[in-house]
Amino acid sequence: MTEWARQCSARYSRHPWILAATDMRRQIMGPNQLGWVETALAALAGTGLSAAQRHDTFLLLVGHVRNITQQYVDHDEAANAQWAQLTADVLERHADRFPALTLAIAEGAFAPQGGDPLDFGLERILDGVAALIP
Repeated sequence: MTEWARQCSARYSRHPWILAATDMRRQIMGPNQLGWVETALAALAGTGLSAAQRHDTFLLLVGHVRNITQQYVDHDEAANAQWAQLTADVLERHADRFPALTLAIAEGAFAPQGGDPLDFGLERILDGVAALIP
């Protein structure tokens, strides 16, 4: 499933228009999209998870992949710098209303960590799914 998720993310990154074209609305899926679902469900076959759990695992993983990939696609360094400055200005005036957020920022929560958010989420998700497997 980790490899499936990485390949899916790579596909979305190479063709970002796919994110909008496959936004999970109730629509008829084409053969390529069905193939991605098939591959994910096949990878989960034999795990002992119920059909509903396998489907929910697919939805959880594809949601994570889409979210992280959309963030990469939308990344704009200038806009990030502007957001950081505006947010810092608001927090400076209202730190008492947002103490946990103010502390998290001061401790570097939003600073680049060097790790891959895709992998971080995949590890947490798959560890949780593994706990369901008999």
